Amino acid sequence: MPITQISRFIRQHEWFAVAVEILVVIVGLMLAFQLDRWWERRGERVQEAEYVARLIADVETDIPTIEYAISLAELRKDMADLLMEVAESPAAATREPIRFIAAVQQAAFTYSPNLAAHTFEDMRSTGNLRLLRDSTIKDALYGYYNFDRSQNQYRQLQFMSESRHFELAAGVLNFEQSRLVQDTWYVVAPGDLEAFDSATLDMSELHASVERFRSRGELLAWLPELRHLQIEQIVVNESRLEKAKDVLTLLRAYATNLDSSAG
Repeated sequence: MPITQISRFIRQHEWFAVAVEILVVIVGLMLAFQLDRWWERRGERVQEAEYVARLIADVETDIPTIEYAISLAELRKDMADLLMEVAESPAAATREPIRFIAAVQQAAFTYSPNLAAHTFEDMRSTGNLRLLRDSTIKDALYGYYNFDRSQNQYRQLQFMSESRHFELAAGVLNFEQSRLVQDTWYVVAPGDLEAFDSATLDMSELHASVERFRSRGELLAWLPELRHLQIEQIVVNESRLEKAKDVLTLLRAYATNLDSSAG
C-alpha cells in the first residue's frame, strides 16, 4: 500500500523514496481523473449526437406540417376572395358553386401547426442544452421555438374571428348545403373541391343562398377582415417555415461535423 510505504520511508528518513512514492500517488490520481474526464466527455459527445439526431427528426416532422398550414391559409384566402367577388357579382358563385358554399362555411377557419418540441423541451428542462457546443445552433433553436410560443397569444383573437364569421354567415346556406360540406370533407383541404361534381348541386338553391349572402350588410363589410386573417396566417407560417429550414440546415451540418469528429 502506498500510504504504508510512505509512512515506513518517513520513519526511516528515506526522503527521496518518500518523494518518489508521493509522486507516484499524484500521477496515479491525475491519470485516474483524466480517464474519468475522458469517459465523461465521450459519454457527453454520444449524448449530444443523439440529441442532435432527435432535433433533426423533430424539425423534419414540423416542416410538412407548416407547409400544410400555409396551403390551408392560401385556400381560405382564395375563399375570401371569392366571397368578395360574389358580393360584387353574383355570377362568380355560379362559376364556382361548391367553392362558394364551402367558403361561406369555412373561409374563417384557422389552423396553427403543433410543432414537435419534445426534444428541445427535454434538453431545456434537464439542462442538457449545454451539450450543444455551437451557440449559433442554440440561438436558432430558441428563436424557432420562442417564435412559435409567441404566436399562442393570438389564438384567442383567431377564435373570436372565427366565431364572428359563424355568427354573420349563419343561415346563408340551407341545411342540405351545410351537411354537404360537413359530411363530405368536414374540413376542406387543398385539392378537395376540384374533384367535386358541381352538376349535382341544386342551382336554384345556390342562387337563393347567394341572395341571402348578398343581403347581409354586416357580413359583406366583414369580408376584408376575413381576408386579412388568412393573409396573416400565411405570413406567420411562412416565417415559421423559414426558421424551421434554417434550424434544420444548421443541425444537419452540425451532425455531419459530429460524425466526422467521431470517425
